[in-house]
Amino acid sequence: MKFITRREALRQSGLYLLGTAACAAFPGFGIGCSQGGVDPEKAAALMQDTRNAAVAAIRLTVVYDNVPYRQDLRTDWGFACLVEGLDRTILFDTGRYDDRLMANLSRLRIAPTQIDTLFLSHNHPDHVGGALAVLNARPAIDVALPASFPSGFKNAISKRGGTASACRHPRKITNHCLSTGEMHSWVRNEHALIILTDQGTIVLTGCAHPGVVEIVEQTKALTQRDVLLVAGGFHLLMDSASSVRKKAARLKQLGVRHVAPSHCTGSEAMEILAEAFGDRFIQSGAGRAVTADDLN
Repeated sequence: MKFITRREALRQSGLYLLGTAACAAFPGFGIGCSQGGVDPEKAAALMQDTRNAAVAAIRLTVVYDNVPYRQDLRTDWGFACLVEGLDRTILFDTGRYDDRLMANLSRLRIAPTQIDTLFLSHNHPDHVGGALAVLNARPAIDVALPASFPSGFKNAISKRGGTASACRHPRKITNHCLSTGEMHSWVRNEHALIILTDQGTIVLTGCAHPGVVEIVEQTKALTQRDVLLVAGGFHLLMDSASSVRKKAARLKQLGVRHVAPSHCTGSEAMEILAEAFGDRFIQSGAGRAVTADDLN
């Protein structure tokens, strides 16, 4: 199965979006954004209102990715991941094309009716393209998204019976999950999903436009806990090798135990991360299921 690159996605779709083109023309354009500080009192109150999930029960299944893993699934530029084993089942992002998302869900024997919450990391087509199809199949669910999403998108959610829950600041998503709050980027504002577990936090990123290191720093400031896993798109495909090595070193310095990068991370960056993290690097891609067995 072919690894679909961003260049190929651009060629297939024409002008994909201005922010993506800017990143291609100016490496680092989407990173290095200023973030607001975390209020310690509010963070403490937020943590008191949540509880740990058991890692042994958690299953993260990559439903949509341009990185191949299972040969029977369709790959395409974008990302989606199903989170199971919490108090609510979460679909994190929805890929680019609704028919490909639904086809992969079917092949994975995942019914849309299993989804309790939809978490959209940022308003780019390769992360929200299948959202309305999910809502058509599973209406009246909560959709957590950055506050900066356009009103038209929020209205479309409401018309399908869903509830658009804007995450401007860090907030509770389920009893086991938090949003980092909307983090700023020149390309597109974004939030990440923090899963609280009995062995540390799991962080899911869509594209990490605000910076994967910055997202981990925000997570640690909020939770005051070690990071068990960071998974998803790290947006390092335009970074130099030396830049990736510095970021890998910083992630390790922050205490990140495992990484499972895919989507917009880039093949060279994944090789560097694999070298840096050794047996704590988890190969990801469409169809990959990450469980407690991978997080020892």
